[in-house]
Amino acid sequence: MDKLNSFLRLIRIKNLFIILLIQIVIKIFLIDSYLNTSALSNFDFSIYLLALISIVAGGYIINDIYDVETDKINKPEVIIIDKDISKSSAISAYYILNLIGISNGFYAACQVDRLWFGSIFIFFAFSLWKYSKSYKTSFLFGNLQVAFLTALSIISLALYDLAPVGITSENGSTTIFYIILSYSGFAFITTLIREIIKDLEDIEGDRRIGANTLAINYGIDKTRKATAFLILLPICAIAYFQHLQYNDLISAIYINENFWWRNFIASLYTLSLQVLLIILLIKVTRSNTKSEFHSLSKLCKIIILFGILSIPSFHLLYQN
Repeated sequence: MDKLNSFLRLIRIKNLFIILLIQIVIKIFLIDSYLNTSALSNFDFSIYLLALISIVAGGYIINDIYDVETDKINKPEVIIIDKDISKSSAISAYYILNLIGISNGFYAACQVDRLWFGSIFIFFAFSLWKYSKSYKTSFLFGNLQVAFLTALSIISLALYDLAPVGITSENGSTTIFYIILSYSGFAFITTLIREIIKDLEDIEGDRRIGANTLAINYGIDKTRKATAFLILLPICAIAYFQHLQYNDLISAIYINENFWWRNFIASLYTLSLQVLLIILLIKVTRSNTKSEFHSLSKLCKIIILFGILSIPSFHLLYQN
């Protein structure tokens, strides 16, 4: 049982659950709810999910394998490799998970008659390995790579499920695709923010191993300012969306009282998301210690989750 718990911590089971939730929410509440046809059956979607989760889980394992020495400084209390699980066992699990991920990715690709889609999972596996081996300690590139892969994990569902049946305005799939792109953009920027904050959290250990992160190159103060600027981007984007919501809200007062209340609740939701981002912005400018940056990293996860949960929330508001 202890070995199982250690393995679940090694593959970041909580993070995998968030990834699963994002994929399922988009599939059920966006694609299947508003489109008459999609490429992935429920079974094929399950295979696609297994492929994605396996690759990501493998990525977490290889990251910890390469990070053993750094984690002894940054996070000695959470070290698993060579403590609870041997390095050889971890490497074996890494190869098995990648084999499962790539093979299932190609299987799902065959089911939608787009075999080359399976190469997306090869790209995922290679990129996560390269990140763990080299790019993680590089100047900003590693941060951008993780953010891009997070966004790609969302876009890949649109490719598998929408592209094979055609993304056109006639069946409404173009609108759904643009919505998915918007959420992938949100995931990209919030993940990038979190990765930079994690570099601030781990600056001591990264400095000892000769890393070349943004935090080490420019120091805590300038990195906080850069992070604050990045946080302003989703805040401004949400403000623009709120402007559109406000216009709809005013129009709905004269059209339909029930519709007005739905718009009002939706406006409160986006306002809540924006408040969370503003709290993050304020705290970033004031944080200095490792524990404070760790709390900010957790807040980023909450913001990502809260943003994605707007999909089922808005669906339930406007389904009738």
